[in-house]
Amino acid sequence: MRQGITYLKAAGAMLFWALTFVWIKVALATYRPYEIVFLRLALASALMFGVIFLFKQRERVEKKDLLYLMMVAFFEPFLYFLGEANGMQFVSSTLGSLIISTIPLVTALGAWLFLKEKIYFLLIVGLLVSFAGVALLSFAEQDVSGTLKGILLLMLAVFAGMFYGITVRSITLKYRSLTIVAWQNFFGMLYMLPVFLIFDWGHFSTLRHSGEGLLTIAAMSVFASVGAFLLYTGVLRELGVIRSNIFTNLIPVFTVILAWLILGQAIAPVQVAGALLVVGAVMVLGLRRRV
Repeated sequence: MRQGITYLKAAGAMLFWALTFVWIKVALATYRPYEIVFLRLALASALMFGVIFLFKQRERVEKKDLLYLMMVAFFEPFLYFLGEANGMQFVSSTLGSLIISTIPLVTALGAWLFLKEKIYFLLIVGLLVSFAGVALLSFAEQDVSGTLKGILLLMLAVFAGMFYGITVRSITLKYRSLTIVAWQNFFGMLYMLPVFLIFDWGHFSTLRHSGEGLLTIAAMSVFASVGAFLLYTGVLRELGVIRSNIFTNLIPVFTVILAWLILGQAIAPVQVAGALLVVGAVMVLGLRRRV
């Protein structure tokens, strides 16, 4: 029963992250990427610490652990976002999806090397099948082009995602998810502040703001920067790094479904096949209780 709830939390986190791929299309009509992520993190920080103090959920964090949380936030959201947002400008969406979908594979290797989590044959097969499913989802668009610069930037995002999972795992065993996500968003906002001021403040300060754009940014902040990370840190605590990351390939599946429901985009047969492969791999690997 408890494990089933953990799987539902993992699926919920992936659904919330998938929503951002739909909402960001609305926000980008008015705002630039650095503006969006800074506003998301600023709002998430205010919301999280507001909840902590309002409901008296403050948890004392040791100074050395604050430094550790700074490292966690450096990998994600800061470094991951810089790599993904900039890299996607130089590669096709298909190639970008394929590169990002290697995060579970790379993370499994990293968790095995640094955390001594076990890798077994079924896990390797499941990860490869899941990757194949994402490939089918991506190949609905047949443009697989990109520059070396774009590929390297996306690989930066991949390794940032790996190191985020590895570094945050130990801290989840010591503090509540509420505390971890609050500080993660706060430090992420501080890292993004100089980037925002240097590259986008001139644009932001003279912009005619959009109510619809701000509303979608607020939604991304509540659901992705807060809700998804609250759920996911709990999943990391329960399942470990490797098994938790298996669920991340559900994000493109949810994105395709949401784009169909919200934006009216058609779903190709090859995407249905890809979605079934991903879901099947996640379900099979989820049945194994230990890694």
